[in-house]
Amino acid sequence: MGVRLDWLAVRAGRRKALLDRLDLELAGEVSQEVGEGLVLATLPSGWLVLVGPHDDPAILPNIGPASEACGEGLGGQVVESVGYSRLQRYEAGRMLWSLASEASTGISERSGAPPPLPEDCATPFEAVLALSESLCGYRPGETSGLAWRRLVRRGAARPANGGGALLQRMRIELIPLLEDLGWSAPPVPKMADAGVITRELGDHRQTIWFEYASGRETYIRVHFESADAQDGESRGELGFVGAPRKEPLPVWKRFTWKRLAELSNYPPGPADPITAALDCAREEIQVADAYLRTGAPDRRIYVTQRWPQA
Repeated sequence: MGVRLDWLAVRAGRRKALLDRLDLELAGEVSQEVGEGLVLATLPSGWLVLVGPHDDPAILPNIGPASEACGEGLGGQVVESVGYSRLQRYEAGRMLWSLASEASTGISERSGAPPPLPEDCATPFEAVLALSESLCGYRPGETSGLAWRRLVRRGAARPANGGGALLQRMRIELIPLLEDLGWSAPPVPKMADAGVITRELGDHRQTIWFEYASGRETYIRVHFESADAQDGESRGELGFVGAPRKEPLPVWKRFTWKRLAELSNYPPGPADPITAALDCAREEIQVADAYLRTGAPDRRIYVTQRWPQA
């Protein structure tokens, strides 16, 4: 279906003013902006971007009010499946310009005096997104290396510490384990990006990275990729570590009242979900490392892609 997002960007120093105006607060960490509700990240450009699902009422209708509180605001939408992208610029509550593209008509909307679109883009859809990137540093779904924070309405249930310790603890507690296993990482690694934590093992070039979240739910998932070259042809695989595959039950065991009671009786969550997630991640790193070294089958390894295809 492609990326479907709305976003709103203001200067990074205006974070408190933005959250106050929109009645939001920080409530955890996530590894990406897609599929996580409302999230926030500081961009290297000095802007702050708030991102949410397409047509989320917290975003585009609030570009004007946010610019009143923050002095200026830039916002837009993208629906990749239909080639629609939109960008708007506000200052002090007043819209300065707006433009939008559609796959079938090119630039379908233009008001005010927007800046010239970049000329080195294949389509108007891409040009609008490239203009957003040039103005604030954010391109929906393609800006890597950001530390995303989950947002909730003020007063909603959230962790007592705001869920803000997960990424820091991942770096402190997981990187030494990876280094002991022969992996290399920069001083402050981007844990969600492939190609940052790497190693060479024989003829194999390998990378490992993490999908994670804290707050409403807390988890860490280990992803990996391994590639090599044989006779000039690249070979490799992509996958992740998950719960062990279960052996299928015989027909006579597939339904009993006892089994139904067991499946519907959920145990309480851990008292410290971040520590529990880190403990699980350490185990999964060992599982991924053993598989990448030996290739031995493991019911916890899920390979999502191999190349070249047989």
